[in-house]
Amino acid sequence: MKAGKKIIRVALISLAALLLLTGIAGGILYSQQQHLTQLAVDELNKQFAGELVLEKSSISPFSNFPYVSIALHHVRFYANKRMDGKPLYEVEKLYAGFSLPDILRGRYQVRIVVVANGKVDIARAANGDVDLIKAHTFKSDSTAAAVADSAEALSLDLKKVILKNIDVTYRDAASGWKIVSHIDKVKTSFKMEGDSMALELDSKMLFDFTSRTDSTLFRNRKVSLDVKGNYDVSKKQLALSPSTIRLENASLSLAGSATLGKETMLDLQVKGDRPDLNLLFALVPNDIATMMEKYRRDGRIFFDGTVKGKLSKNEMPAIRVNFGCENVWFQNKNIDRKVDSLGFKGYYTNGDAHTLKTSELHLLDINAKPGQGIFRGNFVMKDFTDPHIVTQVYSELDLKFVGEFLGIKDLEQLQGQIALKMNFKELVDIHLPEQQLAKLKEGIQSELTVTNLEFRIPNYPLPVRKMNLHAQVRNGSLLLDSIAFRIGNSDIKAGGSISDLPAIFHAQQKPIAVTFRASSNAIHPGELMLADTTHKILRQEVMTGFHVGLAFETSVQELLHPNPLPKGTFRLTNLRAAFKQYPHALHDFGADIAINDTSLLVRNFSGHIDSSGFAFKGRLNNYPLWFDKIKKGRTELAFDLKSDRIAVNDLIGPRGRKFIPQGYWYEEAGKLWLRAKLNMRYDTVFKRVDARIANISGTLKQHPIQLENIKGRIRYGTNRYLVVDTLTGKIGTTDFDMNLKLYAGPDRKGKERNNFFSFKSQYLNIDELMNYDFTDHTAQAQAPVKRTTARENDSLHAAGFNIFKIPFSNFDAQVNIGKIRYHRLWMKEVLANVHMQKDQRIKVDTISLRMAGGHIGMRGILNASDPAKLYFRSGIRLDSVDMTKMLLKFDNFGQDMVLNNNLKGKLTGHIKSHVRLHPDLTPVLSETTAKMDVEIHNGVLLDFGPMQAMSSYFKDKNLRMVRFDTLRNKLTFKNGTLEIPKMNINSSLGYIEVSGNQSLDLQMNYYLRVPMKMVTQVGFQALFGRKREEVDPDQVDAIENADKGKKGRFMHIRISGTPDKYKVGLGKAKSI
Repeated sequence: MKAGKKIIRVALISLAALLLLTGIAGGILYSQQQHLTQLAVDELNKQFAGELVLEKSSISPFSNFPYVSIALHHVRFYANKRMDGKPLYEVEKLYAGFSLPDILRGRYQVRIVVVANGKVDIARAANGDVDLIKAHTFKSDSTAAAVADSAEALSLDLKKVILKNIDVTYRDAASGWKIVSHIDKVKTSFKMEGDSMALELDSKMLFDFTSRTDSTLFRNRKVSLDVKGNYDVSKKQLALSPSTIRLENASLSLAGSATLGKETMLDLQVKGDRPDLNLLFALVPNDIATMMEKYRRDGRIFFDGTVKGKLSKNEMPAIRVNFGCENVWFQNKNIDRKVDSLGFKGYYTNGDAHTLKTSELHLLDINAKPGQGIFRGNFVMKDFTDPHIVTQVYSELDLKFVGEFLGIKDLEQLQGQIALKMNFKELVDIHLPEQQLAKLKEGIQSELTVTNLEFRIPNYPLPVRKMNLHAQVRNGSLLLDSIAFRIGNSDIKAGGSISDLPAIFHAQQKPIAVTFRASSNAIHPGELMLADTTHKILRQEVMTGFHVGLAFETSVQELLHPNPLPKGTFRLTNLRAAFKQYPHALHDFGADIAINDTSLLVRNFSGHIDSSGFAFKGRLNNYPLWFDKIKKGRTELAFDLKSDRIAVNDLIGPRGRKFIPQGYWYEEAGKLWLRAKLNMRYDTVFKRVDARIANISGTLKQHPIQLENIKGRIRYGTNRYLVVDTLTGKIGTTDFDMNLKLYAGPDRKGKERNNFFSFKSQYLNIDELMNYDFTDHTAQAQAPVKRTTARENDSLHAAGFNIFKIPFSNFDAQVNIGKIRYHRLWMKEVLANVHMQKDQRIKVDTISLRMAGGHIGMRGILNASDPAKLYFRSGIRLDSVDMTKMLLKFDNFGQDMVLNNNLKGKLTGHIKSHVRLHPDLTPVLSETTAKMDVEIHNGVLLDFGPMQAMSSYFKDKNLRMVRFDTLRNKLTFKNGTLEIPKMNINSSLGYIEVSGNQSLDLQMNYYLRVPMKMVTQVGFQALFGRKREEVDPDQVDAIENADKGKKGRFMHIRISGTPDKYKVGLGKAKSI
């Protein structure tokens, strides 16, 4: 018992002494921690480019016992003094541990460093600068020495370094790499024995690597290190004892040595030899590793590598690696499909110069047995900067086995056989065993044969069937002899070639030619495009006899790096096809296109559709603009189109005829020539186009007309203007010179601009220009002609598009035409000056023309303020106009009628009118007023109603045609009635006086004063009910003596009714 008490007493005394010493050391450290911490931080910040910041410091006696620690809270380090942006690293706590004896002796040597709960972000710029290193760099060596002197009281003599729960991110701008690591725990210990320092490193972390393309090759991998070694301080040599690197469930052994003096020398060995495939699955992506869980597997993988030599910024050590596998097999757990006897031997070295250029990779004796198939091969690559390879393959595979083995749903229906023979040699100094590989014909480096291949395209319902393919590489040229397959009811055959395949692999500056050809007996586009029932025509379309040939000559660099198109020459040859729904055949299509830096030149693009043909040449300057997402700049399109024959019937089908007037269906154009140039400007959006037409010419066959030398300039801009500048030419016998300026807003200075149109012509043949049949020739029953007072076709006149609903703008128009032909009308010296105004009015300043042997002049105003009711107020002067040659159309109470059949002669006079017009400009006579002061010479009344009504009353007279020498009168038209004051007519019937009125419903009320001697016996019987000799002229009021100086008597007759139903009787006008 006494001994026990003594032991307890000693322990308590020791513990008390320890606590006392710890308290004393803690007190000493506490008194100095603020000073030491602030001194170190201030001096470091003076010299660092970055800025170190901490929130506070405290004493932590027992956190890392037996060391007494200073705890630095919330440590942050920024890239610059401004402290903008995120910290480069941020640590919740950093402990610096000191030993008790050192503290009691006044020596502040840091023995242990512990970093807990932090984040580190490291970025390497494209120029190689690392932000973390750059921010920690001292301004100069002298200043670094000053820091050391000022911090002499604080020094490092580390025994351990521990990292806990640290996230590290590294980004490389040059390579696009991103490395993310989560350090669970890293523990490093140091033990000194003389000049020898024993080192131990134990770590566990998660490692994640992605490339610029976000590769999943190395993602979320568990990595652990167990490294041991000794460091000779005097010799600066590190000797690694056999250590272990674990990657997931695989492990590699690491041993060797390194000299870390002025020059770094390495001598390392890495080995791995496992009787399983864990090393392989530790390297593949997670999704592939998961997919491989459905396979049973076994085999041996080995890895043996050395790294030996000098390591510096510009020098790499020698690297030698031997690796391979043998007796590897995979078997699908769900189906009895097995790949057996997989193995190969590999070798890598970076060569004598220890660079990528002298690097070599060898994969030899590659073997596998996929089911009943065969796969054997060798692969060698030299010079990783410009790889030269040797590839030898002999393979025979049953693709149905491959699909079933992989177990991928979209490949389960894969069928067919594939045979590949390859002996591709770019290295003449490499000799490989070929006794097990199939022999190829002389000059042939590779041969691929596919037989009866069938497969399904993902998310596409139609299978690819009966695919047969044969391709070979001969002297570096790839030749696809043939590929043929079927999709649905369509068959496709194709072939092609690439002239220099190795040049593409090496990205050499060599010319290269690519060809392609395709043909088909029948292609069903609706079926291939999965057209639904709404696309009936497309579903029924069938393309037959299809063939196309393509060729492109360029360089390898242009093909690999187009900007935006590869420069070279493109050719299209022998394009032909026939269609079912579009009943025409394309044949002999060809093109020759040259592409350079800025221009795309179409040297020739020609072809035929049935018997119609064309030839096109053109040039597109600054074509790269069309590939820019934001277009800015100028581009020019110039072209020349010629055709000896183009028939409309060769271009349109049954559906197209519905949109083209029948008069065009069988039209043919010959000797067609169109040449033009378009300059376009973009400034992020389209701005303007300037089109210069150099020539339009050609002839039409069905409606003989010729286009000659049409040329001019047309400009259009998005700042709302359209200008036709001197568009001249000849269409048939008609020549023209036209100018047009349309503006939809003010100019750049804000001034309003008037629109303008001018038309000049020496001869305008309207009959020739309108010589087309636009009707559909549908047989229609002829409705009986009827007379009516109902306005039954008012809606027809107002049915179409009403142009007067469009707001007017200020518009000036000038017309100067030497001669116009329109039906039987000939107009000469036509001059017009018309002004449109914003108030919906059109002012006719002058219309002057010679027509029908006379002259016509007019002024007036068209008021369209109400688009449904147009009014035209005008004054018209006529001088010796032959009414026989005039044709006037009116709307007479809903019935269109033509007036000029009843009256002929030379017309002179003045007409003032106020006319109501339909939107199609047909006059509404019932709402028209007019005053006509007219004089007609050498006139004829033809089938004039009042005279026709009296045909049985006059003897020996032709009442259908009544001639007269002069007719003068002032007529008034109002409320649909024409009022005719008394007028004297010295006619072929004799001296006649006529007065009365006639309305538009053909109701007439005429009074005639005719010579009594003209009246027949029948006439007397009808008028008086008695014979001539029984009538006493002196007792009848309707009979009077002749005027003074004239012989004979005159009879007054009244005619009323309509031309179809009229009444003739005696009657005298009130004014007579």
